[in-house]
Amino acid sequence: MGFETDSKLPHVSSTFDYGCGKLRYQRIIADTTDVLAIVDSEIQLSRSQVLRGEKTSIRKIYGRSNRIQVYNDAEFQEIEVHFDRGFCINVLSVIPSLARRRRLLGLIHQKLKSDGECLFAVQYRNSDFSRMRKMSNATPWLDGFIVDSFRGYSFYGMIQPESLEKSLRRAGFRVRETILNEGSVYAWVTPA
Repeated sequence: MGFETDSKLPHVSSTFDYGCGKLRYQRIIADTTDVLAIVDSEIQLSRSQVLRGEKTSIRKIYGRSNRIQVYNDAEFQEIEVHFDRGFCINVLSVIPSLARRRRLLGLIHQKLKSDGECLFAVQYRNSDFSRMRKMSNATPWLDGFIVDSFRGYSFYGMIQPESLEKSLRRAGFRVRETILNEGSVYAWVTPA
């Protein structure tokens, strides 16, 4: 159980996917909404990558779409729109700053309608994490590790279910449901 098997969500007018990445969930989410805002860093949105078997960018795919709108994180902060539903999937655990995580939670709270809902998903257990603990190029940091590799530094965190719920409540959310599945925690929340 989790997001991928929970595709029977009621249809809503507006949804955002914060941290859309390589559009893994875009089609499932788009089927449940009239308008979808996909949000990520400008680098992720504009870089050329293979998406759906074609070398292109997210901005090129949706540049002329009225139904799917593309925002970098700064643009998303500036729009004055409130959404019925949001998704923040595997984003919090790649942010190596508690202050920045709190700001993101505050932004998401602000962007939801008072009766809106959001799904937060993070990993809390992973076999690769145990392997990382023993790597000489991995330095413990917060709830994870900073790994120094030939591509630069990366942060990998594992947020425990209790810690996620506590952070969500502190940000002003009411946790409606928490589901644990195969090392991931899915938390459905509404603004409190």
